[in-house]
Amino acid sequence: MNNAINSIIASLETLFAEQDAKIAESDVRWAMGRVAAIKEFKASEKYAELSKKGAWGGMYPALFEIAGGKTWYAIFTQNSPTGIAEFMAKNSAATAEKRTAKIASKLLKAGVEQVESATVAYTKDGFQGVFIINGNRRVTIDVIYAGGWNIQRAHQRVLVKVK
Repeated sequence: MNNAINSIIASLETLFAEQDAKIAESDVRWAMGRVAAIKEFKASEKYAELSKKGAWGGMYPALFEIAGGKTWYAIFTQNSPTGIAEFMAKNSAATAEKRTAKIASKLLKAGVEQVESATVAYTKDGFQGVFIINGNRRVTIDVIYAGGWNIQRAHQRVLVKVK
């Protein structure tokens, strides 16, 4: 069983390699865009006005909104551009690895022990989409937002269906 799942993972990694590289590159571009937007905001008059009201009088909430959240703001302000790029690459790789392992596990449960062929039937952004495995297994990947302020922080959740 361990050999079967390793074989499936290796095949899926090959299938998703090009898309994963594009997503990683896109993530780095997004992060650098957020860093530039933060710097631009800090140079604006609005930032100066909000600073007079105190840190939580609107300055930090505005910065967090620009960055995409408190955690992203910390990452963007506490790292060099090289560190940010490395973080984003590692983050993208971890997401891809988790997705691939989830698909492999579901394929194994569906009775697929080896990926002989795989094609992209449809993809929205290189990650969400429909993929055909061995000509008869349809893998659907969807990304949704889950969580919330009173339960847990909002996060992306990857849903994988194998038919």
